[in-house]
Amino acid sequence: MSQSSLTDVDWSKIPAPTDDGGAAHLTGMTIPPVTLRATNDTSVTLSALKGRTVVFAYPRTGEPGKIGLVDDWDMIPGARGCTPQTCAFRDLFAELKAAGAAEVFGLSTQSNAYQTEMASRLHLPFPVLSDEALELTHTLRLRRCRSQA
Repeated sequence: MSQSSLTDVDWSKIPAPTDDGGAAHLTGMTIPPVTLRATNDTSVTLSALKGRTVVFAYPRTGEPGKIGLVDDWDMIPGARGCTPQTCAFRDLFAELKAAGAAEVFGLSTQSNAYQTEMASRLHLPFPVLSDEALELTHTLRLRRCRSQA
């Protein structure tokens, strides 16, 4: 699929994600004691956090001027939604806090340096965690997106 910008997406041509059951084993699971680097220059151990925590995960974010991350990027269900998803959490941050979220984090397997640039560019009010070493991914037995294989 060819497009002139990351925000110029024909959503009708993007395959809808389907629940393949690959995350069913996570229901009721205790978060393991894995420490991840955050874009605010801290390290975060999700299992040690108190209160309600919101963590949204996504495979990758793109960079302005770099349209195709991989040749089949548009065929990965949900891949095009990464940055819009992050911006939606940014825009709803105050509501999440008002609803009782003690912490809000983005999470991906991209490097902390890459995510720090993105967090600054998008003016995120929350840190983004990097699982670049795939420690959390492996501990939770998550399958990796084709674009990261």
